[in-house]
Amino acid sequence: MINSEKWWPKHLLLYSVAFTIIALILFLPYFITGTSFVLQADGISQHVPALVEWQKDLHHLLSTHTWPEQWNFKLGLGADYYQTFAHYTLGDIFSYGVAFIGAQHVVTYYNVMIIVRLFCSGLAFLVAVRHFLDSERPLINVLASMGYLFTGYTAFSMYSHPFFINPLIIFPLLIVALDNVIASAKPKYVPFTVMVAWTLWNNYYFAFLLALGALIFFSIKTSLNHQWLSIRYWVNLLVPTMIGLLLPMILLLPSLLGMFSSARSNPEFANGLFLYPLNYYLALPGTLMSNIATPNFWLTGGFSIIGLIGVIYVVRRFKHYPVLTWIFIISGIMLLSPIFAAIMNGGSSPSNRWILMLALPVSLASIILLNNLNTLQKKDFYWMTSSLVVASVSLLYSNNFDFNSKYAGMLLIAVAIVATLSWYTQHTGKLYLISFLAIFNIFVIMVQNTQVQLNPNKSEILSNTNIKKLIDQQTSYLNETDDQKIAKATGAATDPVQSNLYRSYIDTQLGSSEAIDPAPATNLALLSPAHNAESYWSYQNGAVSDLFQQLELPNISNNNVTSNFDQRNVLSNTLGIKYWYPNAESQQPDNYKRLPGAPSINQQPITKSDYVYPLAYLNDQVLSEKAFKSLDPTMREAALADRVVADTTIGTQQESKFAQTVMTVPLQRDLSKPVQTKTHITFSPELEDDQTGIYLPENADLDGTEVHLKIENITYKPASFQENADFATANYLNTVQQKAANPQKKPDYHTNAAAYKFNWQRKHLNTLGKSVSGYSLTAKYNGYENTFTQTGRKNLSFYNPKDTITMNLGPATDIEDMNFIGLNFSQPGTYSFDVSVKAIPTDKRFKQVARKAQANAVPLTYKDDQLQGEVNTDRPTILTTSIPYSDGWTSKNQKIIQVNNGFIGLELNSGKQEIDLRYQTPGLKLGYWLSVTGLILIVLVGTTSFVIKKRAKK
Repeated sequence: MINSEKWWPKHLLLYSVAFTIIALILFLPYFITGTSFVLQADGISQHVPALVEWQKDLHHLLSTHTWPEQWNFKLGLGADYYQTFAHYTLGDIFSYGVAFIGAQHVVTYYNVMIIVRLFCSGLAFLVAVRHFLDSERPLINVLASMGYLFTGYTAFSMYSHPFFINPLIIFPLLIVALDNVIASAKPKYVPFTVMVAWTLWNNYYFAFLLALGALIFFSIKTSLNHQWLSIRYWVNLLVPTMIGLLLPMILLLPSLLGMFSSARSNPEFANGLFLYPLNYYLALPGTLMSNIATPNFWLTGGFSIIGLIGVIYVVRRFKHYPVLTWIFIISGIMLLSPIFAAIMNGGSSPSNRWILMLALPVSLASIILLNNLNTLQKKDFYWMTSSLVVASVSLLYSNNFDFNSKYAGMLLIAVAIVATLSWYTQHTGKLYLISFLAIFNIFVIMVQNTQVQLNPNKSEILSNTNIKKLIDQQTSYLNETDDQKIAKATGAATDPVQSNLYRSYIDTQLGSSEAIDPAPATNLALLSPAHNAESYWSYQNGAVSDLFQQLELPNISNNNVTSNFDQRNVLSNTLGIKYWYPNAESQQPDNYKRLPGAPSINQQPITKSDYVYPLAYLNDQVLSEKAFKSLDPTMREAALADRVVADTTIGTQQESKFAQTVMTVPLQRDLSKPVQTKTHITFSPELEDDQTGIYLPENADLDGTEVHLKIENITYKPASFQENADFATANYLNTVQQKAANPQKKPDYHTNAAAYKFNWQRKHLNTLGKSVSGYSLTAKYNGYENTFTQTGRKNLSFYNPKDTITMNLGPATDIEDMNFIGLNFSQPGTYSFDVSVKAIPTDKRFKQVARKAQANAVPLTYKDDQLQGEVNTDRPTILTTSIPYSDGWTSKNQKIIQVNNGFIGLELNSGKQEIDLRYQTPGLKLGYWLSVTGLILIVLVGTTSFVIKKRAKK
């Protein structure tokens, strides 16, 4: 243990200077060019809107002393404010400073806080160094701290998820605090209690991950110290742990309850994988040394080379460093199977995000190595050299043996470091050369995948100016209940639809290109007056997700349960979507017509439906849950229009008349054979443009309907590596033949199919092994396109395998002619599935049903988490709403039931009665009292500890 009083001053000064210099070199160009750290994915879609909203809420709290409402109708169809934002801002202590800045500086604050987090990460590592190692050499310790905070994990996460840096601060402090409890003669309870509380407060996902990391450390030390049966040992540990668990309960308990009732659940543990594909193992050694642009199973890697050599040094001296050695052994085993990755990821997808914790022991190992250079032996260099060869081959493999690759430079750094270490064993001197190489190594890790971010033609990062523009333009979207503004904009006298609380659908504001906006949606409209039904947050309402799965919406996911509602007309109207803002390349449902004279917003026209359902209306026509589930998906959607789906004794049980209007459309697979209602297709594309499909004979009954394509029993056998090579070569030859057939083109004498195939195989070596990628299916019908994407097993956020989907193909057109529905698949392989077609009315048949719901509207006012209104009915009925179901809703006067498989309903008796719905975040009150209890206990423990220490001194 270091007792030098000069340790911290020396280290703080050198660390601050080193960090400042490195940060200036890495990040100053961003500030000079006005480039933010906001990635055009989750950064702009989730984190920026969350921070801007948090800034507004904190300002409101400070000025009015009023907390935000617990239910927020601007979060998709409606969601709990605290459960949603606990994951983003409420638990992040670095977000609270936004309360003291103006709205125009939020983006700057966002950028600056990323650098502040990084600085604090290095400081936290130095705390661990001072506790675990007797190293008093500032240069070595600070060098290791740079290696700790600048890794592949940091280079990737700082742009996409800023709060992902927080665990780098928390983990070293948590481990030090834990060690001070279990390995100290005088346990320090309060620091450990505080660190447990902060870990849980920060983010419960990372709390779970860091807890498992701490558990591994605890198990190793306890085993080595033979303390498993010591009662005092367990008391010292469990008492502060329990108090630390109580302290953050005001935020933690609601978050956990929200997670358990959310849509975030994986259908298969570890995405159904027991082993990774072969290419993962072949690329693993190289990935640890050099991070890649898109981490495979979140294996960000990119550890400092000196740190990895330090691992070899430590493991070879097992008896001297047993704790670190066991950590490296266990970590190595965990990297070999998706099972361990899934466990560390909360029992879901196989994400190796836990590798962030490995930076701590790896960096500590680098300090041990640099402090003991004079003890290096020939066998150390044998291990270094052989490991370097393996890592080099692996790195070259992962880059398809492209010696011009940007990653090849990492090999030269590794060779130079090993050679320099060898030189130091023969000579004495300062560590300036090795320090230079280590810092250069850090720069390469941080910039090799991000140097294009300053090129606006290739960057995935937004400029500060464009972010502010996006934020500012949100005010242009319309509040759905602002009838006077709408009337003025359209030249109408009044709005024909009775206003209550309606919603809008706002298409993604960054365009529809996945290259520009890889996120499935954007939450920017949270900052607008509109109530955007689209929602892309980490936790979504599980009840609503269940409904949309029963409707077989093709592209819904755990993070985006609404998707774009598949642009379905009936569904959009029944959910109260009054305005639809489509992009130029997308469509809107049939009943949504462009408002004449209304301006476009962000190049999105305003379209409106006059047949939108109110938020709440009366309906005594009931369809049981069992009867609802017996219908096919399109009929289920239709049933939502004229029936209330519920298991209740209130109302009249009847089949849905509107569902009976849904047609099963005759189709043909082969024009030489009779029409049928369903057909089976087995298809293996030989060229990229190959398609299969079905024919729809002329059918006047399709007039006024929306066409749904039902695809079921889907199986996909991916092509092998050789089959993929043959597929690519066939496309190459097809292109050559097409050019040769053009008399205006000169003959191409460079054609060489064998050479093309050889080069394709060389460039795709890093895909060897069983394919775990997905595919996309595009259906085309008379100019209307819809694409279903089946994400692969390596997709850790959106993997959701489907064997049955129902795709909306838009309004029926050209019904007097034979029509072809073409199906294109993105990947080679063999596809097998059954196809049928349904048609649901959007004409007067639906409009009559919608008008009835509008006539039975029950106006409700919403304020301070209360929905209130008055209703008078001559018979028992059900108040049907499109408010997502949650246990947080209570009714003062009526019984709450779940209706339409995902929403709040009230059983009403006949007569006049008051509606009084109230919402409180589930677990908030209990969590508050648990936190108060924890606060009282920590004060008592702290006071008792202080008194005992004071008496001991006397």
